[in-house]
Amino acid sequence: MPIVPLRLTPTVNAEVTETMNEAGISACNLIRFKAKLPQKLGGWTRYYANNLGSTARDLHAWQDLSANDWLAYGATGSVTALSDDIAYAISPQTLTSDFTPDFDTTNGSATVLINDPNIANVTDYDSILFETPIAVGGLILQGVYQITAPVTTTEYQITAASNASSSVTAGGAVPSFGTTSGSATVTVTLTAHGLSVDDQYTFLVSTTVGGITIFGTYPVLSVPTANTFTISTTGVATSTTSGSMNGGDVRIKYFLALGPSGLGSGYGTGTYGTGGYGTGVAAAAQTGDALVATDYALDNWGEILLACPEDEGIFQWQPNSGFQNLKLITEAPIFNRGIFVAMPAQILVAWGSSIGQQQDPLIINWSDSEDFTVWTPTASNQAGSYRIPTGSKIVGGLQAPQQALIWTDIDVWAMVYQGPPYVFGFNKISSGCGLVGKHAAAVLRGNVFWMNPGNFFVMGSGGVQVLPCSVWDIVFQDLDTANQHKCVAAPNSTFDEIWFFYPSASDGTGECDKYVKFNTTENAWDYGTMQRSAWIDQSVLGQPIGSTSNGIIYQHETSPNADGQAMNPWFETGYFVIAEGQDMVFLDWFFPDFKWAEYPGTSGATILCTITAVDYPNSTERVYGPFTLTAAKNFINCRLRGRQIKLKFESQDLDSFWRLGLMRYRANKDGRR
Repeated sequence: MPIVPLRLTPTVNAEVTETMNEAGISACNLIRFKAKLPQKLGGWTRYYANNLGSTARDLHAWQDLSANDWLAYGATGSVTALSDDIAYAISPQTLTSDFTPDFDTTNGSATVLINDPNIANVTDYDSILFETPIAVGGLILQGVYQITAPVTTTEYQITAASNASSSVTAGGAVPSFGTTSGSATVTVTLTAHGLSVDDQYTFLVSTTVGGITIFGTYPVLSVPTANTFTISTTGVATSTTSGSMNGGDVRIKYFLALGPSGLGSGYGTGTYGTGGYGTGVAAAAQTGDALVATDYALDNWGEILLACPEDEGIFQWQPNSGFQNLKLITEAPIFNRGIFVAMPAQILVAWGSSIGQQQDPLIINWSDSEDFTVWTPTASNQAGSYRIPTGSKIVGGLQAPQQALIWTDIDVWAMVYQGPPYVFGFNKISSGCGLVGKHAAAVLRGNVFWMNPGNFFVMGSGGVQVLPCSVWDIVFQDLDTANQHKCVAAPNSTFDEIWFFYPSASDGTGECDKYVKFNTTENAWDYGTMQRSAWIDQSVLGQPIGSTSNGIIYQHETSPNADGQAMNPWFETGYFVIAEGQDMVFLDWFFPDFKWAEYPGTSGATILCTITAVDYPNSTERVYGPFTLTAAKNFINCRLRGRQIKLKFESQDLDSFWRLGLMRYRANKDGRR
């Protein structure tokens, strides 16, 4: 009886039928390809022992100036910084306060005193956002302000952009709206508004007056007086009436930075008998709640961590600075979809950003070179902005090897540093290749890989190209399109692999529970089941790190096991046609060939082999096994008949490794039935 070798094609192909995939692999889980051979995937161990709870959306590793290694964990409910197995809660803290306007101004001075009964001891590290504008003393207070000095427990000062034109005590007013029945035009009263026709004005607090809801950005239609202007809404008023924004109350959002004693918190400050007066001891600082975000973008500026909660401002945190949490960068745009640090001039880029209080999903803003606190363009700095002219929104951006890349929902743009006066040049590289989610692009070996809603792409020296995918059906026919923005591109440089984690419709959790990966050296695809919501490649922390949607952080390629549990790697071949025409074949011996252990080991793994035989592609399967294979077993006696067979190899043991070699079988013709 002849002995026949079985050589497998080094990739998984789920596009063709099992019969057509002769000498190929049709299904798998937790494997990879090395030397064009399938082997068990590397395992993982816990990077941090405890469960952090919230779902991570971004991870970032960096090192401070004292050579301490850090991992930032940007999650939906919190931000955590980890070092030496200690977790520090550094989430931005916010507090939203609604109160009757109580503002003091002095004629000729830019200092404004605010009395908010809902606070207790803010500091000069804190900042505020006026979610309702305030007209007081000839000033319009809107946008972000740094608190310049606390005065009493409930009072503090800010500095306006200009001097007040009158003195006011305990005053101020929010905008009021006047509607006319049957008309879409709304008259807005805001004293000394300073607006002109075609200016844009943004209302951050939803207010309903006369059956019309006013929220968002509106162009100014007319300016009847210095204290009024008109806008047009999408609906018409059901009554002629008037009402004030937010019911007449001012709404202020506080961004609270918990740090060392502020400049105004020592001797002689505060009210008598409280806090610091006569004691030199600061009163307990105002605290708030952790900012809850749907997503995060993280980067570092030297040893400073930069964090951008989606549709919020940009925050900074420096280890060993005395600050306990992320502090708002008040000079940066207040609303952003994401950030990254662009090279070679070290410029902080914010995309899906805002001009004033108006967020534009296609706007890119960037800071001055080497200074992320300067965002207002002048002739002497490199700050600036650009609006992408195509697509409906920017989905993501990153610094690639030769240039920065910006993805919209439909195309990809190059953002190339040119230096002053234009700073960056923008050029559309390709269309029809938008990004599926902000974390779905990554760099590996000088090439950029990304996922869009219907394909994988790669950009290298040959430009943007579709990455042919032999497991396309597995991914895109099962992609949870309602949650596809959560997809994650995950490079693993050790093995030249680019992974893509995605939420599957079949799982239904709405989180990334499946993966597909491409080995750029082997030109091989495979896929499997693994839950990871965020990922970083090799870094100062060592091997790649990934986090699950329930807050567990794992470091990969650190164990042959799955966090101490046995893995279940397996793959199943397509059908080998062992008989042509009408003849059946009798197969009695199968010769396994594996590497049974990692070098320098010689044995250890136990592998299960299941053989399935059929007479025709769609006929009833006959299953034999599983047969147990070890390094000590020379062959298995399977004794089966059929025209086609397929093989499944799997392992379920702890501390094992295996890699397939050259399989062989012994067979002979055995009649036609």
